[in-house]
Amino acid sequence: MIARYRDSSLRVLALLAQKGGAGKTTLALHLAVIAQQSGLRTVLVDLDPQRSAAGWWRARAADTPELVETNADQIAQVIAAARADGVALLVVDTRPSVERDTAEVARHADIALIPTRPSILDLRAIGATVDVVKASRRPGAIVLNSCRAIRGIGDASLTTEARRGLHAYGLPVLPAAVTQRAALAHALIDGRAVTEFEPAGKAAAEMRKVWQWTKDQLWPSGRA
Repeated sequence: MIARYRDSSLRVLALLAQKGGAGKTTLALHLAVIAQQSGLRTVLVDLDPQRSAAGWWRARAADTPELVETNADQIAQVIAAARADGVALLVVDTRPSVERDTAEVARHADIALIPTRPSILDLRAIGATVDVVKASRRPGAIVLNSCRAIRGIGDASLTTEARRGLHAYGLPVLPAAVTQRAALAHALIDGRAVTEFEPAGKAAAEMRKVWQWTKDQLWPSGRA
């Protein structure tokens, strides 16, 4: 049975990463589908001129989550229209490398998730995005993404060390990390999310944990 959310006020979830290749769009797509599956009317907002999220959506058989293609300058208008139309959640995928766009979206977000790979270069690169989110005075958190599957002590310690280092940025780090698994990429080929492609798999379980944590921040009173 699909849960119906009693608190119908709009929430805005932004995926921000000024460095390319962090997995921002992949997270946005999977989280949008999981939110929709949980009973939230969800709209995916594609602000990236490359329109990767829109391309995924056009390959999709289902017509939900809904899609809006626009630019960061129009985000306030999109939010106002979504609120008036009874949308529960906007999942906003942004483009990398443009600080002004990142700042504009962060300013309107109920929470901004900043994905990063666990390598030292990636961990250092998110500093600028963290600064933008902090300057916006909006809630933000960091998601460890594309982590290596744990096959030995070295793999586990790399993620643990990355998590420890990220605390220096002063933002929460999600307890759930997203492992680099083939199912995440395979699902997107024909417009699905991993919870549709392999719902009982490990990748789907990890992504649901990311969503559960995020949902708890968006609806802290647990009104679901």
